[in-house]
This record gives sequence, C-alpha cells and structure tokens, in this order.
Amino acid sequence: MVLNSKHPLHWINRDGKLIILSLGIRAFAQGSASIILALYLDKLGYSLVEIGAFLSAGMAGAACLTFIVSLVAERVGRRRLMVFFAILTSAAALGMVFVNSFLPLIVIAFFGNVGAGGILPVAPLEQASLTDTAPVHKRTDLFAIYRIFGLAGTTLGALSLGLPPLLQSGFSLSEINSFKVMYVGFSIILLLAASLYALLSPAIEVSRTQQRWSNPFKIPSRKLIFTLTGLFALDSFAGSLFMQSLAAYWFYTKFGLSLQDLALVFFLSNLLAAVSLWLAAKMGNWIGLINTMVFTHIPASLFLLGVLFAPSAGPAIVFWQLRAFLLQMDQPARDSYTMSLVQPQERVAMVGLNTVGRNVTSTVAPLVATTLWQAISAAVPIIGCVVLKISYDISLFFMFRKVKAPQELKEVNVTSQKM
Repeated sequence: MVLNSKHPLHWINRDGKLIILSLGIRAFAQGSASIILALYLDKLGYSLVEIGAFLSAGMAGAACLTFIVSLVAERVGRRRLMVFFAILTSAAALGMVFVNSFLPLIVIAFFGNVGAGGILPVAPLEQASLTDTAPVHKRTDLFAIYRIFGLAGTTLGALSLGLPPLLQSGFSLSEINSFKVMYVGFSIILLLAASLYALLSPAIEVSRTQQRWSNPFKIPSRKLIFTLTGLFALDSFAGSLFMQSLAAYWFYTKFGLSLQDLALVFFLSNLLAAVSLWLAAKMGNWIGLINTMVFTHIPASLFLLGVLFAPSAGPAIVFWQLRAFLLQMDQPARDSYTMSLVQPQERVAMVGLNTVGRNVTSTVAPLVATTLWQAISAAVPIIGCVVLKISYDISLFFMFRKVKAPQELKEVNVTSQKM
C-alpha cells in the first residue's frame, strides 16, 4: 500500500489508467494511418481533389456516428460502444488492404472514420468516462496526461513513415504492398485497444439513479453546449484546412522530403506537443483555463505563416516545430473546462456535440482545401487556417473569459482565505 501511494499516477484509478493506455495504443495506429493516408492514396493514382474527398468522407462518417453516440451512449453503455468502435476502425484499416476502387474506399472511410484523425466517436466516450477517475482538483492534470499518452502514441506512429522503404528493401515488396502491410499492422493494434476497453468496470457508466439524457436538445446546459460547439466547430474547420495528412503531402511535394525525413519531422513535432501538454496543465492552474486556451493558440497560428513563407525546408521545419509545441496546449484546458461546466449525465452530450460540430465542419474542410490548393495555391488554405483560428481564439476569449470552471472558483476561494 505504501508503494502504491508513492506511484506517480496513484491518484488515477484503474479505469482511468485503462482508458489512457487504450488511447495511446489507438492513437499509435490511427495517427500512423492518418499520416500515410494521403501518400498511400497518391500511390494508388488518385488526384489531390479525390484525396480531399476521401478525407472529407472520413470526417463525415465520424460526425454522423458521434451524433448517434451522443443520443444513445448512456442507454447502450459507454464500454460497449468503445469496444465496438475500436473493432469497426480495425476492420476499416484491414479493408484498406483489399480495396483499391474509389467508391468502396469512400464507404470504408465513412464508416471506419479513416483519415478523421483524432476527432472520432470514441473520444466523447473516453473523456466522459475519464472525468471521474481522479479527484476534481486534479482534473486538468488528468486530461493533460490523457492527451500526452495520445500524442505519445501519435509520435511513435509518425516514425512508421520510415517503415515502407525498409519493408521494400528487406522483403522485396512493391511500394503499394509496403503500405498495405502497414494497414494490416494498424488493424491488429486497434484490436488490442478494443480488448483494453473491454476490461473497463461498470463504474464508468452513468449511475442508475441519475437521469440518462437521450435528447441533447432538451438538457439543462444546452445553451452553453451549443455555444461552445459553434466555436469549436470553427476552430476544427480552420485546422482541417491544413490537417496532418495534407501537411505531410505539402512537405513531400514542396521540398521533396523523403518518407524517412517526414517520419522524423512529425515524430519531433508530436514529441514537442506531448511535452507541452504537461506545461499546459500547469498554466491552466496558474493563469486560468480560457487564458491558456487562447494565449497559446494565437502564436501557434502565426508560426504557421512562418511555415508557409519559409524560403527552404530547414526554416519551414523549424516553424512547424514551434507551431507544434504550442498548438495543442489548449486541449487539456478545454477538456477540463467543458467537462466541469456540466453535470455527469450531460458529459457525453457535451463532448459528443462538440465533436459532431467539429466533424461536420471538418467534413468539408479537406475538400475545400485541396480544391483551392489545386485551383490556386497551397497558400490559400494555409492562410485561411491562420485567419479563422485567430478569429476563433478572439471570440472564445471575449465570450467566456468571465465564465469560470468550478475548480477555478475553488482555487480563488482558497487563495482568498490564505490572504
């Protein structure tokens, strides 16, 4: 018992640790699949606009499934749905191996959320279940660790970009087949994540004594939820104009970086983002959650302009890494803030509708981005990303700077008492 109390994460219960570990494993597979996706489709012979349509289909499917989750999660069960979606995505990854035709691939993308990145229907289930696995005063730290594990998985997954050339030389595989082997591996890893979700206890479900909201349009916090959903949807649309798959494609076509070089670039950017998340948790406790979300996000957008106007690959990579360090510092604060403002039975609705809003706008963003890219220039979607993200940050600050989460109010009261 003494040893357990000294464990660095002793304040997170068993379910919390299982969810965090599952996320890390899932993020490794899905992050890797997302990074190589545009390159894989390019090798299959699809145009830039067709690649954008495929990415949009993945986002659209994630939006539809997430909305369904927000309606039925508390009736069907969070654990069952987490297992189901992990298996569904595993099947989609395997489908990528055997299907090359465009329309069937679109169907796979839609139902398997291929290319949807981290905006997936399992995310609201994880976050709603995670919230009560640690003390309230540790909630921002909890979500920082949750995000760190997710980014750690994505960081390791970024290194997989260097595997196709190794598979080609070591096993005499064709370029296309080396990518297919990667998707088989992703499918197996996602099944491991499903097995961990299955080990979660009934404690993650909403208590039978609490009302199980099935209609998010009638819950008490609906005004707050829909306002935040609109803001987060704008942010997601902006980010999806230059999502990671398109960024990898941009570096590949503009500067001629090899797959091994791209693997190192995205490995480092994800590593920096993971390191920054712990700092973000401390900032949230120090300067406030909304301030942390805004004051780290705006500089990240400005660094993206540096990427665009960099004269060569070296400076572009430096600006990309600086952006990566700041870009996701808002996430632990956002998770803690949104989960704290609503009642336990409203949490799936809060995260679910936020995710739906982000997915809906992200559905059209890749297609818009690739169309503008092909018709005019890659600069257009990148500049659009910067302008819209800064607009989101300014709007969020002025609308919610005075709306404090309960843990922030408690910290203020404790400080006042000490004085």
